[in-house]
Amino acid sequence: MKAPVVWAGRALSVLGLAAVLFVVIRVPGWGLAAAAGGFLAAAGLALAPVMRVWLADRPVSRPSDVAHVVDLLRRAYGARAAWAVGLPDGDVEAMGDEQVARDALRRGAAIVQLASIDGRAHVVREPEGTYVAVGDFPFGSGVLLGQAELARGVTEEVAEELRRVVAGMRLSALPQRGEPGELVAKRLASITSGVQTLEAVARAGVDLAQQVAERGAAIALSGVGPAQALEVVAVSTAADKRLLGHTVPEGAPAARAIGAAVPVVSRGDEDVFGIALADRRRRDRAGTAFPLRDGHFAVGALVIMGPPLDPESVAAEQLLRLVLELGGRLAAARAVHEAERRAIIDQLTGLPNRREFERQRGRKQDAPVTLIILDLDRFKVVNDTLGHAAGDAALRHVAGLLQGAIRDQDIAARIGGEEFAVWMPQTPIAEGVEVAERIRRAVETTVWRWQGEPRPLTLSCGVATFPDSVGDVGNLPAAADAALYRAKQAGRNRVEKATPHP
Repeated sequence: MKAPVVWAGRALSVLGLAAVLFVVIRVPGWGLAAAAGGFLAAAGLALAPVMRVWLADRPVSRPSDVAHVVDLLRRAYGARAAWAVGLPDGDVEAMGDEQVARDALRRGAAIVQLASIDGRAHVVREPEGTYVAVGDFPFGSGVLLGQAELARGVTEEVAEELRRVVAGMRLSALPQRGEPGELVAKRLASITSGVQTLEAVARAGVDLAQQVAERGAAIALSGVGPAQALEVVAVSTAADKRLLGHTVPEGAPAARAIGAAVPVVSRGDEDVFGIALADRRRRDRAGTAFPLRDGHFAVGALVIMGPPLDPESVAAEQLLRLVLELGGRLAAARAVHEAERRAIIDQLTGLPNRREFERQRGRKQDAPVTLIILDLDRFKVVNDTLGHAAGDAALRHVAGLLQGAIRDQDIAARIGGEEFAVWMPQTPIAEGVEVAERIRRAVETTVWRWQGEPRPLTLSCGVATFPDSVGDVGNLPAAADAALYRAKQAGRNRVEKATPHP
């Protein structure tokens, strides 16, 4: 490669890469030229001639288009290797003249695969260099930079460029206006191949629906979560993000579409999801709900926002094929999701179970770390006098109070019959005792009713912290248990902290 070309590569900026994406992937069938328009609206095409010269000695042809882009990014940052995964034509690995150990290449590919699944940016510093990878399931891209120690600003810049590559990969997989319905179904199949997570399949469905209809889209799925309710599990970029996670009431058009197994259109001021959200405009409330079927059973609804589509239009035909393909895939993904959830969630309270709690606790933690163990007082009396149904209701009541009393980074779990635990990373003993006291007061003062009658509930807490209470983080459970025992012996309904280790 000539020196000016190398110089051009190293001069790539964020907008420059956008222009590269436009030039390199502007080929029949990919459709990324239009998708990259968001970048190019700001960047213009000033760099296009330069990029055409840059690539003149390497003919562009599918399926190597993404390989070109990934290799250009590798050159721009002087990276030793680069990867792209999740493509229908197979994964891409780009290297320069420098030899890279096979183990290092396998390590890089694995990091990119992980980023494609969890959607996070990964920066891993190792002797052979710094791996940077980002993803948006099922797509991912990453590079191996030559230095093990790099400034945070450099890795953030590289990650941002990689995000643009991944966004281009995702958009290239979306259907184009006028494509036959069977191609839309094939696009869905290619995007959702591999790991069948519920989130990924639902996200692919709304992305494709928005591309076809040129409107916001959302998916509501039944039988999700502890309540097994009809819940909004995915929304496209043009839909109201506040809908995500909301439960759809029975009388809403989306729910009626599932019950009747026929499309339902909202009328007048009726909200298609039946959800009253502040500042939700009338046109945002309108929509058409298409039932998603798995065999003879409707499992959810794909909702296209706005007025009904012309049933004779190409978009309507494409949506029909998408709906037919999507129902079975969502049902399969939901079954996997629920099986995984049952393995880690206590079915009565919805909190993590002991197994999941121990797994989370076993991760490497930076000190200080606090563990609170809580036990309902005289719970056997509740079961014996009111019955086990009342005992179950009491446990659910306490679980709700626990979830409301802790931070997002904390973990509350049910670890035994009437025993709970809270794991609090980077929390000193004083703060742990304060949280335990807040939980204790909430249980004591929040009215719990059984069969219409208020019933008293209290609990006792033991609090231990590493390194204040114990010299080994593995000894925290024993120290917290000992503190809980003292709280019980001292009269219950109280908080005790572990005695410091010698």
